[in-house]
Amino acid sequence: MSAEATAGADKLTPPEPLRVLASKRIAAHPELYKIIDMCNRTLRDHGFIFGLSKDGEEMTVTIYQA
Repeated sequence: MSAEATAGADKLTPPEPLRVLASKRIAAHPELYKIIDMCNRTLRDHGFIFGLSKDGEEMTVTIYQA
């Protein structure tokens, strides 16, 4: 790695952690990701990010403030 690349790496700062506004576990549904995708596309510019995770037969929807 060049000295210039190393110097540039020192200027990087870690991103701010996302703040969790709400989280809800619900029964898994195969098309729930479509709603999460729509929310992210619509509300990302307003500072909201939506997450979805699956654990067995349940899914967790999480709303973050960026």
